[in-house]
Amino acid sequence: MDHVGMDNIASQEPGAFAKYIKLYKNTICGRHPIAVYLCALKENQEAGREEVDLSFVKYAQSTQVKNLNDSSVSYASAVARRKL
Repeated sequence: MDHVGMDNIASQEPGAFAKYIKLYKNTICGRHPIAVYLCALKENQEAGREEVDLSFVKYAQSTQVKNLNDSSVSYASAVARRKL
């Protein structure tokens, strides 16, 4: 996960996250549940049932990637709050 991926999740647009995964080919544990969650958010918004603010509150990496051969594990935490 990187900041581009986080931005795509925070946009709450399932298609944007899917394009990100396809383009960058990042292996993200939980990518399928994230995609399902984004689809549910979109469905709720379109039906006028509920909207949420989604923001990332913590990000960390196991190592700093310096070239294409490097690898790293990233950790990201997000909070979703129902809009009142």
